[in-house]
Amino acid sequence: MFNNISGEWRCEIIDIKKNFLKAKSISQISAPRAETLIDLMFSPIKYQNSELIIRQSTEMGVRYLFPTSFNRTINTKINLDKFNTYAVGAAQQSGRLSIPNIDKLIDLKDRSNIMSSKTVLMFDENLKGIHLSQAKVKPNSEILVVIGPEGGFEEEERAFISDSSKYFFNVSLGPNILKADTAVIAALSLTFHYFSKL
Repeated sequence: MFNNISGEWRCEIIDIKKNFLKAKSISQISAPRAETLIDLMFSPIKYQNSELIIRQSTEMGVRYLFPTSFNRTINTKINLDKFNTYAVGAAQQSGRLSIPNIDKLIDLKDRSNIMSSKTVLMFDENLKGIHLSQAKVKPNSEILVVIGPEGGFEEEERAFISDSSKYFFNVSLGPNILKADTAVIAALSLTFHYFSKL
């Protein structure tokens, strides 16, 4: 058994019934590890691609996942139970001792409270962004990576994200336009490379 507070423990099952399991801890295998301060806001896409986003975000160490509906979002329904199942499997596979918190799907306009407390890195395909190494992120900052829907952000969404953020950086992923799921993995890889140890 494992969690991010107690670490990973070898346990003995005492009782098991339908939807119920009782176990006794025997010995600790791994001590708890500090969580990263990196979160992800993304637009849900078709089934298998959304699964990939959940799994790989979990493996990398994303703390919170915020599925968000943008103007161009096509997939407007998610299955939170399946998302959580993907996250548990990915955590076990990667040796992670915590499960990311996955929020319900809501509109971008209702995410301002999330962005107002974080350093927001908006990875945009408009090619006007800076290289991530140029983003002056303060130590111990809570970082929110934002990836838009297939088809990209609309101008009003760009303005809303910028205005709602505590600190805001428009970031480029290079000259090529990436698929939404590819953009998520590329953006997270860069973000963890530069800022996971801040």
